[in-house]
Amino acid sequence: MAKLVKKFEEMSKKDIQEAGGKAANLGELTHAGFNVPPGFCVTSDALPYLIKECSLQPRIDEIVAGFNYEDFGGMDEKTAEIRELISAVEIPADLHQEISAAVKILEDPEPPFVAVRSSVAVKDSAISSFPGMMDTYHYLKGEEEIIEHIRKCWASLWTTRATLTRHNKNVEHHLGLIAPIVQKMVHSEIAGVLFMANPISSNRDEIVIESNWGLGESVVSGKSMNDFYLLSKSPLKLKDKKISKKTLIITFDEEKGYGRKEMAVAPDKMDAITLSDGQAEELGRIGLKIDELFGGAPQDIEWAYAEGDLYILQSRNIRTLKAQG
Repeated sequence: MAKLVKKFEEMSKKDIQEAGGKAANLGELTHAGFNVPPGFCVTSDALPYLIKECSLQPRIDEIVAGFNYEDFGGMDEKTAEIRELISAVEIPADLHQEISAAVKILEDPEPPFVAVRSSVAVKDSAISSFPGMMDTYHYLKGEEEIIEHIRKCWASLWTTRATLTRHNKNVEHHLGLIAPIVQKMVHSEIAGVLFMANPISSNRDEIVIESNWGLGESVVSGKSMNDFYLLSKSPLKLKDKKISKKTLIITFDEEKGYGRKEMAVAPDKMDAITLSDGQAEELGRIGLKIDELFGGAPQDIEWAYAEGDLYILQSRNIRTLKAQG
């Protein structure tokens, strides 16, 4: 068996087919010295290896042959069957050992909280992400919990939404690739998204930041009202900011001792500014360097501040920009 688990340091942006777009870019950012929380990727060959070793393919093919894409309820039932197959089967011992060894490397010396998320691509294609298609799992701890959620990532390749998206984009199902990521959690006080072009106007000379308290999931999911910052690129300068009444935060679930929860923002923080002008400009400077790293393509960057330190959680090309006239 070829190596199926790789640390971020072992990957680069050239490895999209093996690592998916998200993990490949995290590898590139790590090599370039950005403050990326450490982690590893279970590469895209791992799920096909599991399916082959456990003889799942004939049953998956049988279910897919019965798809009726016009029957949403029926699609829910049939895709759930495939997810259950992947979730229930025993992981081959050699693959399990690789994952276990990678988990132990992150334990220094205690098991940390981690996030598990999906990194996707399409085989022999430039497609390297399906934004919003896959879930992220926060504040997990221990090998058993991590492996359970790696299984959930694999199975998420066959959610009804992901399956219909491939169908609607004329992507054959066997070409879909998924490479789960395991990454140390950043217990962020402030987090959000940094757009290295204006996603509304497509102005490439502007930078847009949206931020909220807690985890950036509230911003990415569109569930929260966020503070808004607009910067010019040359010179790098804050042009405008709008401070929202923030009502929802996603953060560590202290009651359960693991996972995340949604809760109301404390009254004294609802109208408070999340980012100082200096932090907004720091994000802009980092964003310009990340744009340069990825060949000048404007990036959509997820970031977090924890105890004053800025972390980069992921970066991808902005997909919604209109062509320059």
